[in-house]
Amino acid sequence: MKDFVVTVSIEATAAGKKLAAQEAVISLGVNAIPEISISCAPTTPKNLEPLNPNVQKPTIADYANLYRTLSSAAESLKETGDVTIKLDGDYKDELSLKGWILSGVGLSGIGASQAPHLQVILRHPICKLTKAGAICETPKSDIGPALDSNTEGGQNFLDIIQKAYKFIGGKGADDKFWPSAPGYTQPPAYRHMLGESEFDPGTYLECRPSAAIFLGSDAGSKKMIARAIGRMAFPVSGSASIWDMIVGASGTLLLSVVQDQQYNFTKEKLVIEPIQPWKSASISLDEDRCSMTEVPGMDPFRLIGVCAQKFGAFAGPIDLGFYNNGNPSQKDPVAEVLYVPIEDVPASSGRIMKVEAPSFLNGAYMMDAQHGPYLTSMISAMSEEAKAGYNGAIGKYAKAVYEITAASMVQATAKMVVMFKDKGGNLILPGNTCKFMAGGTPVYYGYIRNVVHYLSTSGGNSTTVAMSYVRPEESYKIGGKTAIPAGSPNAAYE
Repeated sequence: MKDFVVTVSIEATAAGKKLAAQEAVISLGVNAIPEISISCAPTTPKNLEPLNPNVQKPTIADYANLYRTLSSAAESLKETGDVTIKLDGDYKDELSLKGWILSGVGLSGIGASQAPHLQVILRHPICKLTKAGAICETPKSDIGPALDSNTEGGQNFLDIIQKAYKFIGGKGADDKFWPSAPGYTQPPAYRHMLGESEFDPGTYLECRPSAAIFLGSDAGSKKMIARAIGRMAFPVSGSASIWDMIVGASGTLLLSVVQDQQYNFTKEKLVIEPIQPWKSASISLDEDRCSMTEVPGMDPFRLIGVCAQKFGAFAGPIDLGFYNNGNPSQKDPVAEVLYVPIEDVPASSGRIMKVEAPSFLNGAYMMDAQHGPYLTSMISAMSEEAKAGYNGAIGKYAKAVYEITAASMVQATAKMVVMFKDKGGNLILPGNTCKFMAGGTPVYYGYIRNVVHYLSTSGGNSTTVAMSYVRPEESYKIGGKTAIPAGSPNAAYE
C-alpha cells in the first residue's frame, strides 16, 4: 500500500438545522436501505471556525432542546437532510446526498469530564416503504378473481406488486372489503396509502430485466405465476411493510435489491434484479490503495449439484411413496429434478443439495387443479402442455439455486483508503462483481455484498468492501472444468 493522505470535510443539515459534523459512516448493502450515520457536536453551530474566540459554553438545556427537536422530526419520516462530503489529498472526490430522510437520532450521556455527541441517521428515501403495507381489513371472498385479473398482465415482479397495490389501495376497491367495526375509521386510510406515489415501490426501484417473470417459460406459465406472485404480495396477514415484503419475497423469487452506476444511493432509485453473483467484473480494487485483504480460501460447502423436489411437503415420507388420492387415472409421477453442471466430475468433488420447489409455484399450477391441494392428483389432471411447463420451471429453479449457492460461503474483505470510486471512475456499489488487482494481475474476483465508508475530520478514513463468491478466476470451476461461466444470468429468469 502506498502512502495516501486524504482529508475529509463534512457539511450536513437535518430538519433544517446545520450540524457540526465530525464523523460520518455510509453503509450500503444488498437488500439493505442505504444509510449515513453522522456524529456531531450536539449544538446548533453559529460559527464552525475551529478557533472561535466567542465560544459560549452550552448548557444541558441546549443539548436537550436540539435532541428533542430532531428526534421528534425523525419519528415521522417527514423531515429530510443533506450531506456533502469532500475528499482532498492524494485522492480527490465529492459526494452529495440530497433529500435523505431523517430516521434516527441519539444523544450520548452528558458528564463533567466528557464531551457529549449527537448521532443523526439519514436514510435513502426508499425507507418510506417501511411505513406502509399492512391491511387492517378483511377482504370479501370475491376479491381473489378481481386481484388476479389486475395482476395477470404484469411483466415483472415490480410491475405485478404495483398493479396489486394500486388495485387494493384505490378507493374503488373499498367495496371489496368488509366494513370496519363501528367507531374505527382509520383502516381504509391505511390501505389507501398503498395507492399513493409516496409508497409506490416504483418510485424508488427500477426492475431489471425489464420484462421477466420468475420461472415463466411460456405465456401460459407466465399468466399463472404472475397471478400467484400477486396473491403472495397481497398484505392481508401479518404486519409487514412493503419493504419487508420485497426483501422476504426476494428469498423466494431469487431477487435482490442492488445498485449500479445508473441507479444507486446517490440517485432517487435503486435496482431490483435477479440474483446474479457471477456478473462480469465492473469494479476494480488495487493493492496500492489497500491496507488489508484476504485471498480466496476453500469452499466449505462445495456443491456439485442441486436436486429440486417437486412435491415437497406433498410427498409421503413415512411409506416412501406418493399417494394416489383415489385417482384411478394417476400416472407414475416424476418427483425430482437433479441439476449437475459437469456430469463426469467425481462425487467426491462436492455434495448434492436438496431443495423443495417454491410453495407459490405449486400454488400457481394448483389454482386450476381439480383435486384440491394434492399435487400428485393435480399433475394427472393437467394438460401435457402444463406438465411440460411445470417440469421445465423446476429444472430452471434447480439450476438457479445451484448458481446462487455455489461458492457463496467463500468470502473476503478489502479495507481500502477511503474512496467512493475505483480508478476507472466507477462507484463502488453492492450487487456488482469486482476484481482485486496486484501488479496488474487479478488476485481474485468477488461479488460485493456490503460497502462501508468511514469518514472523519480527524483522519483514519477508510472504505471497507465485503465480498462473497470469491474465486481466483472470473468463472467458477470444479476439477479444472467450468461449472458456471462468468457473466451467467439467473437461470430462473431466462
